[in-house]
Amino acid sequence: MLRACIPLCSLLMGAAYAADPGPLKEMPQEGEISHGVTVYVDDRKCPKGEIKEVIGGSREKNISRQVRCVPRPARASTDRPQ
Repeated sequence: MLRACIPLCSLLMGAAYAADPGPLKEMPQEGEISHGVTVYVDDRKCPKGEIKEVIGGSREKNISRQVRCVPRPARASTDRPQ
């Protein structure tokens, strides 16, 4: 029973991450994000009001990941209403 649950649980966890994980606190390791997938990283290294945008690359296709500071999108906000 447990063996059958492991692939299903992994799939569900991946789907939840892909839905909208919110901003990460640190840069993902190489290979952690798929080619073309965009994530936001709030490591406080961009100017105020901006957040780091990371677009996954592909080692197989020799495409480097792209990293830049962009205006903070509404969905990547870490501000919470009081």
